[in-house]
Amino acid sequence: LSGGKRLRPLLVSLSTEVVGEDWKKSIPFGIAIELMHNFTLVHDDIMDRSPLRRNIETTHIKFGEETAIIAGDLLFAKSYEALHKLDVNKDAFRKLSLLLTKCIEEICEGQYMDLNFERREDVTEEEYIKMIEKKTAALFSCSAEGGAIIGGGNDEEIKALSMYGKSLGLGFQIWDDYLDLKGEEKEFGKRIGNDIREGKKTLMIIHAVARADEKEKRLILSILGKKDAKDEEIKEVIEVLDNLGSLSYAKEKAMKYAREAKEFLRVLPENDARRYLEELVDYAITRRR
Repeated sequence: LSGGKRLRPLLVSLSTEVVGEDWKKSIPFGIAIELMHNFTLVHDDIMDRSPLRRNIETTHIKFGEETAIIAGDLLFAKSYEALHKLDVNKDAFRKLSLLLTKCIEEICEGQYMDLNFERREDVTEEEYIKMIEKKTAALFSCSAEGGAIIGGGNDEEIKALSMYGKSLGLGFQIWDDYLDLKGEEKEFGKRIGNDIREGKKTLMIIHAVARADEKEKRLILSILGKKDAKDEEIKEVIEVLDNLGSLSYAKEKAMKYAREAKEFLRVLPENDARRYLEELVDYAITRRR
């Protein structure tokens, strides 16, 4: 649980406050969200064989896979324990419990899609967007929607914050994929080019493969999924993606979702919490880690 941005619990608190309730009321739900997020990271790192997370050894590297699996399961259980500490009425608790459960289902489906994509060469942009909508954006949407429910928001406000979270999450993930190729390793907290070594079909890879000539396509596919790819080989692929306009395409796509996220906030009261939610969007697509 060390490090991390704590964006999702922050999103819970701001969504509670923006509709007029004290943000402190949402703390247990924010804790539940953060524990659930970390559960997914522990298991995700095992599946991806990732050696680093937040510039430190991943759980399975430090303690072994068996212990890491148990640790992830414990985080999952603790998430629901935190949920039960909420001081809300029965109807709100039922909605929040179902919301969190549905969110986990979506994340699992998204993770399966991501793993399946590694074995395919014909992944489309539409499939990629659906995958990150489930794997990443679902938890952002759940955080914002849950916060609005706790805050007693009306149906329009709850829906707007759910959609805001979804668009924020989509932009966040596309920018994260971009940082994997163009970020600074010390700031990003992970080895640059990991997605290429793991064979991830990111938006940039999909865009590039669809536009590359035969030579460029062969180069990309020969290194994509190569676990022991050298830094020089990764740089070659990044250069091809850059020349094909795939990096700039991804940046623009992230900005598009950021603009959408801000649009959804227009129905909410104009207060400090709303301004912070707008700033959170800007951070998501300009951050360096």
